[in-house]
Amino acid sequence: MNLKLTFHVVGTFLKFFGILLLVPAICSLIYRDGDLYIFVITACVTIVSGLILELVCKESQEVKELNRKEAFFIALLCWIAASMFGAIPYFLMPIFSSPIDAIFESISGYTTTGATILTDIESLPHGILFYRSFTQWLGGMGIIVLGIAILPKLSVGGVQLMGTESPGPIMEKITPKIAETAKKLWFVYIALSLILIVLLFLSDMPIFDSITTTFSTLSTGGFSVKNSGIHGYNSSLIEAILTLFMFLGGVNFLLHYYMFTGKFSKIVKNSELKFYALLAALFILVVSVDLWHSHYPDYFEALRHSSFQVVSILTTTGFNSVDFNIWNEFSIFLLFILMFIGACAGSTSGSVKVLRILILIKSIFVKEINHLIKPNAVLLVKVNNRTVPETVIANVTSFFLLYVLIFVISVLVILAVEDISIMGALSACAATIGNVGPGFEEVGATYNYNFLTGFSKLWLCLLMLLGRLEIFTVLVIFSPMFWRK
Repeated sequence: MNLKLTFHVVGTFLKFFGILLLVPAICSLIYRDGDLYIFVITACVTIVSGLILELVCKESQEVKELNRKEAFFIALLCWIAASMFGAIPYFLMPIFSSPIDAIFESISGYTTTGATILTDIESLPHGILFYRSFTQWLGGMGIIVLGIAILPKLSVGGVQLMGTESPGPIMEKITPKIAETAKKLWFVYIALSLILIVLLFLSDMPIFDSITTTFSTLSTGGFSVKNSGIHGYNSSLIEAILTLFMFLGGVNFLLHYYMFTGKFSKIVKNSELKFYALLAALFILVVSVDLWHSHYPDYFEALRHSSFQVVSILTTTGFNSVDFNIWNEFSIFLLFILMFIGACAGSTSGSVKVLRILILIKSIFVKEINHLIKPNAVLLVKVNNRTVPETVIANVTSFFLLYVLIFVISVLVILAVEDISIMGALSACAATIGNVGPGFEEVGATYNYNFLTGFSKLWLCLLMLLGRLEIFTVLVIFSPMFWRK
């Protein structure tokens, strides 16, 4: 592996990332809350660090392509660098009691987890509030994907880098050139963001809130500028709009591109989208009926809250329109199950992903069970009328088992070091590795992660990174084979 090239590319990324950190400074200039210097210093430190890394690790000749090892290492280093440098605004402003809290908030933002340490969000300056949501918007589509779309040096290894950051077992290109694909995905992302900003503003949400809420919605991140979350607006119209766009944020962005270009047949035939919509409808129906009998005499009120919360958890957004901690254990358990499913591959959501669940189900019923009936038959697993290769099935199975194993170990660790309920520990680990955000009981919708020890916060930070980079991208670095020539 060419370490010099690796750190040179990371330096290029840091320069680009530092420029992005100036965007919240515009908000600080507008509202004049006294936090402008924070973003100027952060941007300067980041850009200078990138320049130094570039110059020190400059290659003597131009490299035309990165190999897989370099791509994995660069992806991990870029995400760690973004999280560390992204924590500087929190360091410079006395918001948190320790550096670990600042790092936790930064990683939670960029990984679009939405778990927070903050107790009084509304007291923060506009610049910081904008920055929190902006980190989620960047992390949603992927900061490396944005870099590939803009920077020629990153597009050199575009195929490999995009493969490490794009969520899901199957990555599909719109165009032969990966940089063009990245540009088109970001164009769709920006277009949907602009539409949502307008719709929220027309629904009587203040323009600042409309922008920041949009950032946290399409990224399926879940940060809010209200202490009580979306519940603070007390508007069924706003909740309905956000439910729709959270669902859209959970759809593969290639399908959004097909919608914008009129290729509707590819959308209609997509089996993952059908399964995603079916899961959402089924859970909404069951939860709404349970709430109707237990909490809300009006069925439409029950449907309103069940729709919002089911879609919020399924897409791993983590918004709340109500304190779902007070719901029946049956509904809470259904939401807990949704934390492990996630939305579509190629979307901004976290967790296992609907596509993997679909492949696992088809693999069990089409291959294993039918194989008992017809041992000599050649049985194929198909998704979108395409045969799923055995290597993909093996990868999906390994991913799922590893995901569950890491989750179980993490729950045991948190229970060992924290005075927390079992459900609190279960949901904290599920919510962080799945990039959901809020959990239940001590880490529920109206609470936060501030009470945890520094060790637990760092452990959950690792879970957030593992979830966003889909485990293998991180764990491959620790394989002895990775470092062999």
